[in-house]
Amino acid sequence: MSNNNSISFDYKPFNGGEESALENQRVGAYWHPNERYYYYVYGFTVMSHIALPELAPIAPCEQPDIEIIAGHVDDKLANGRRVNRWLQIADDQCQMWIEGIANYRVEHGKRIVIDRRVTESRASTASAADVRVYLLGSALGVLAYQRGWLPLHINAVQAPSGELWAFTGPSGAGKSTLGVWLNTRRGWPQVTDDVAVVKPEDSQPFLYAGPRKIKLWKETLEALQIDMSGAQRDLSRVDKFHIPVQGSGEVVPLTPLKHLVVLERGDGSRSRLTEVFSDEAVILLLDTLYRSEFGREFMAPEQIVQACEKLAMTMHVYRFSRPWSLEDMDNHLAPILKKAEFG
Repeated sequence: MSNNNSISFDYKPFNGGEESALENQRVGAYWHPNERYYYYVYGFTVMSHIALPELAPIAPCEQPDIEIIAGHVDDKLANGRRVNRWLQIADDQCQMWIEGIANYRVEHGKRIVIDRRVTESRASTASAADVRVYLLGSALGVLAYQRGWLPLHINAVQAPSGELWAFTGPSGAGKSTLGVWLNTRRGWPQVTDDVAVVKPEDSQPFLYAGPRKIKLWKETLEALQIDMSGAQRDLSRVDKFHIPVQGSGEVVPLTPLKHLVVLERGDGSRSRLTEVFSDEAVILLLDTLYRSEFGREFMAPEQIVQACEKLAMTMHVYRFSRPWSLEDMDNHLAPILKKAEFG
């Protein structure tokens, strides 16, 4: 799809010759050149040849922000440099090879091409849902950076006051766990999990939500008694699952992110919430960026820092340490609950 105001793209569908000879190397081939699905996610309008049930559907639009094409991706990215065995980078382009899943090429902040030709033994277990995991995470994260936007690695919920609270921290810090506990035990609506986007050009730090699903460890699902219907096992972690969120087919209302909480392991029995400012807040925001190595490829370092400085002036940033346990969560989260209720 092209128009006078957008970049024109050419792509190669699987329609014969060499490509047809490789069809038996595909898993669940889903090249549908006549299909058009329209969605909204991360602040993008999307036209896709692939059904993306995790996203909110929208009415067809003539000039979508992004095109997602199932087509041919060459093994080598023209004029690119190989960062490692699975990643190649060029000016305004990125190519990712996920073993046994697919090749993804992300171009110009406008288009993603997915090539599912695979020969690895792992292909026998790959599914269309597996392909969507990398598409909706890493590939769209790269595309956001190509546009000069910032993807954040967070879980976000909405407090009774209407303000958004987001949790971040290293893998296993409990981002999703805290968000789900606040949702299921306190009724705070779940806004987004894993990745969301902010746009530096916005006057306020509006949060553009990602797919409406959450990632949780099996022990957390069991402890919080969460229904695992529709759960998809995470590809990289055996005991972690992707769970659909109620209302997944709805566009999340645009709301500013007011509170960012960086999770840290506590060394005692008491929780502690400490607001930070200035340079420390900027550093914590830089640490919150999703796949920041991609950001450094497509945005100048000073551009990223300046964007985080602006964010630090428009939201509250905290460090939060707590006991590493699901027991007595009411007391553990008391500092956050009190701040959210009384300010």
